[in-house]
Amino acid sequence: MSDSVHGSVKGIVLALLGFSLLSFGDATIKYLSSYYATYSLVLYNSVFGLIVLLLLSPWLGGVKATLTDKRIKWHLLRGVLVFVQLSLIVYAFTKLPLANAYALAFAAPIFSALLGIPLLKDHVSWKHMLVMLLGFSGVLVILRPGLIPLEFASLAALLSALFFSLVNITARYMRDSQHTLLSWAFYPHIVIITILLLLFYEELQWLRYIDIGYLFFMGSVSAFGAICIARAFAHARTATAASFHYVQMLWGALLGYFIFGDVVDVWTAIGSVIIISSGLWLMRVERSARL
Repeated sequence: MSDSVHGSVKGIVLALLGFSLLSFGDATIKYLSSYYATYSLVLYNSVFGLIVLLLLSPWLGGVKATLTDKRIKWHLLRGVLVFVQLSLIVYAFTKLPLANAYALAFAAPIFSALLGIPLLKDHVSWKHMLVMLLGFSGVLVILRPGLIPLEFASLAALLSALFFSLVNITARYMRDSQHTLLSWAFYPHIVIITILLLLFYEELQWLRYIDIGYLFFMGSVSAFGAICIARAFAHARTATAASFHYVQMLWGALLGYFIFGDVVDVWTAIGSVIIISSGLWLMRVERSARL
């Protein structure tokens, strides 16, 4: 197996693990949204995620090496992008069923592939374009613009996909430099906490002590999910790693049904099938291009 193919396989495994971990964190966020507003959830996600990362820092490269990272500007940029993306998707989780929010967030592979053309100079064939058009049609099926009112929560989920793509593209710019595993989540958490405490302090809520266990779990899976996904995009092409975002639809449907009693409506189901199919097709196109 060539180095490029081996890198793609590693990226695929990391993407599957990362997106699955994030799904459990998202379900926890939705559960806690009954008690906390969006910015409070974003803050506690970063605070507890950072605590977990610092406890495990000796196995993630160490704090000292992380602080001497020479690409601090890229990490700070990723932090700002993560803050916007996380705020948008958390808001969507508080207003929409988990599966519906995921279905719209699945536009991320489309955005990643499109943005990869001007930003990463990725070659996109006619097959890539056809797959992206198919995925976009799935988004239209879910939103049905002109037939039903467009909720801001739905728009927030879609915009979160755009910013998620930008976050992942920055990882591709950073793949040739040395980073600790800790740095991929450490800097975004620091940026998010700083922004919220400086700009949105009055909107934050005090945590309830009975929620500390949930918050530790949320922070843990979110932190490690983010690390896995960042590394996935560093090993595989943008479109390849992003296509595995679809695994969250499975988790969203299962967790949404068993925890929150949500049932996926027929339009969301049809649109999701179209988007997931486009993701699988995109993966196949990418694999063929590498062989």
